Amino acid sequence: MTAVRALLVATLLAAACGRSDRITVALAVLPSELPAYRAVVSEWERTSGRRVVLVPQGYGDIRRAIAAEAAAGRGTIDLVELDVYSLATAAAAVRPFDPAALAGLTDALDPAAVRAGSIDGLRFLPHRLSWAALVWDATVLDRPPDTWSDLLAVARAHPGRIGFKGARYEGLTCDVLPFVWSAGGRGDVLDDAGARAAFELFADLAPYLHPDSATFKEPTIAEAMARGELILHLNWPTVMTTYTALGLAPGRLRSAPLPRGPAGRATVLGGAYVAIPRNAPHPDAALALVRWVLGRGVQARLARELGWFSPRTDVPPASDPALAGFVAMRGAVRPRPERPDYAALSRAWQDAFRDVAFHGAPPEAALAAAGHGLRGGRP
Repeated sequence: MTAVRALLVATLLAAACGRSDRITVALAVLPSELPAYRAVVSEWERTSGRRVVLVPQGYGDIRRAIAAEAAAGRGTIDLVELDVYSLATAAAAVRPFDPAALAGLTDALDPAAVRAGSIDGLRFLPHRLSWAALVWDATVLDRPPDTWSDLLAVARAHPGRIGFKGARYEGLTCDVLPFVWSAGGRGDVLDDAGARAAFELFADLAPYLHPDSATFKEPTIAEAMARGELILHLNWPTVMTTYTALGLAPGRLRSAPLPRGPAGRATVLGGAYVAIPRNAPHPDAALALVRWVLGRGVQARLARELGWFSPRTDVPPASDPALAGFVAMRGAVRPRPERPDYAALSRAWQDAFRDVAFHGAPPEAALAAAGHGLRGGRP
């Protein structure tokens, strides 16, 4: 049975077991996060008189499940959580929120995060935010690199021990854009001075990258770091949860702000958003649950117990020392470029990086080739 079919069967069974008082929620929490989230939802159950069936699944499976229910014209899932990158592709399968029903709530949320969930109306609300920071090995380095020059010096002193998530996927774009932005680039074009400066840096770093960088994704680069093959890389805050569980953080492995470029620091907005599927059987109850989990008290609890970064501007980040570098980057978070062909733009950034880092292409030529067909490189 496929994961999507398993999800659909689970939700159908849940709906059949208590149609009117149960709502079904599909979200991508880790097994270690589920007990704390379950406890939060249990409080809402006591006050609302409804039962919540939590179905932990991957983002891709959730997206495919609500697409299948939208096509079928009937649904069993009341509330879903999706990653920010998949919002545009999932927009047709969810219903827009009524602004009047969110009175007082959206004002408390980070404006950039709310904009990222607005696709033909506000269809997604930020549930928890994420962004990249530097992960470094304090047993090898006295301090993390603070500037681009420091980063290059570390690479030259430790050849083969710095890594990028260099596989051809969205994670590579999330490694590239912070450097483009911190050089003053727009991020939505490949032909400005910031893009060229960032790719000159990538060309300088290329000879010193870990030999597996062309295949690294989040899990594999994290594993290489844990094995001691890397001394630094970029990753999301969840990696520190893993390292803490392994006893590697915040002692040996620590987080730090991304290196400062000519125009400062920058990092990419990531995270998870909640939405109500188009055919949700209990949309009003789902909305009530959304208001509950995005309330200040619940968000503060999730930040404290799970280390999540809240989309609410009035909830401070967790004081976990392993997350110090991520906390320091909060003011430098930017959403991905807003252009209708973002998927093509993202692939262009990936192609340009791979050409420079792994094939020795000159930066300006690689950028021009990758940007060809993107309306001349501009939106």
